[in-house]
Amino acid sequence: MKILKLGDRGKEVLDVQSRLCSLGYNVGTDGVDGYFGEDTRSAVLTFQQTSGLVADGIVADNTWCELVEAGYKAGERLLYLRIPPFRGADVLSLQKSLNCLGFNAGPEDGIFGQLTERAVLDFQKNSGLVMDGMVDESVLKLMAKVTKDGEPHSAEAKIPDRNGGYAVGRSLADTVIAIDPGHGGDDPGYSGGSLQSEKDLNLKTALLLAKALESLGSTVVMTRTGDTTVPLYERPAIANASGADIFLSIHHNNNGSVRAQGAIGYYFCRQGYFSEAGSVLAQMIVDRLAGELGVNALPVLGRNYAVLRETQMTAVMVEPMFVTGADQDQIDPEKLARLESEAILAGLREYFTS
Repeated sequence: MKILKLGDRGKEVLDVQSRLCSLGYNVGTDGVDGYFGEDTRSAVLTFQQTSGLVADGIVADNTWCELVEAGYKAGERLLYLRIPPFRGADVLSLQKSLNCLGFNAGPEDGIFGQLTERAVLDFQKNSGLVMDGMVDESVLKLMAKVTKDGEPHSAEAKIPDRNGGYAVGRSLADTVIAIDPGHGGDDPGYSGGSLQSEKDLNLKTALLLAKALESLGSTVVMTRTGDTTVPLYERPAIANASGADIFLSIHHNNNGSVRAQGAIGYYFCRQGYFSEAGSVLAQMIVDRLAGELGVNALPVLGRNYAVLRETQMTAVMVEPMFVTGADQDQIDPEKLARLESEAILAGLREYFTS
């Protein structure tokens, strides 16, 4: 899709404004006028923050998909398992209701997959309904009687991950790891300062990590091995097709202030649901990165990024350091990549031995 940002005009902007308005966001006194002004940017920022996306005020693939899916209301369409799967706020509402009732619909990601169908079938069986996996008016009416549809999770309501998120009984030697070096090709990521562009740093660390993992017996799947452009939604698709056990996306942070520094990690989270396994793994990697690089371990955060939502396995994104820090001129990229890969590997090993 065309990336939309401040100053753009046209029918695509009209579409974005219309969708924002229908969701209750204020696009300013001029309303739906086809101009991407400050009011529209503010509405986009608010939507992104509410949705757990990167809040940059720009409508790219991830924000556009979430905006479209947010418009689906429960009961507006018949839901069932299909390829490609149904996606949207109506699916998310269904998953939340099923999980609150104790029917495990899997991650609350708004994607109608096999786990969601299985939960629907179990609900139909226990309710005396026809077991066809179809979410129609009869299913929604009965579900509304026994649960408060859309009620946010409390910590007690969430179905816990198996083994509390830890990889009990597994080892790196028999694990498939998908590594995603962020950006690439015509998307350089951050490219200011004296260090290499972010895409090159990401790849350098990823390749060293892949080599180390393979030496331990892991099977490694890379979303890219060179300076190539890989579309955002193709990255998790590669991991899913490989049957990976872990998805690890590597990026580097940046900030307008040279004082910003620290290692940070992200795991999937959406409207109260979160991946316990992702949270545990991200924390272990961040702690190791902070110790190895001599920076602060920033709090790991739950986010609804596409690479975390679309993956069907435990997924994390890590940013080892801010490449805009005051001492970046003294950093050797080769040494940095080696330290980062060793720290990430140590975090992975800790996860599989805890």
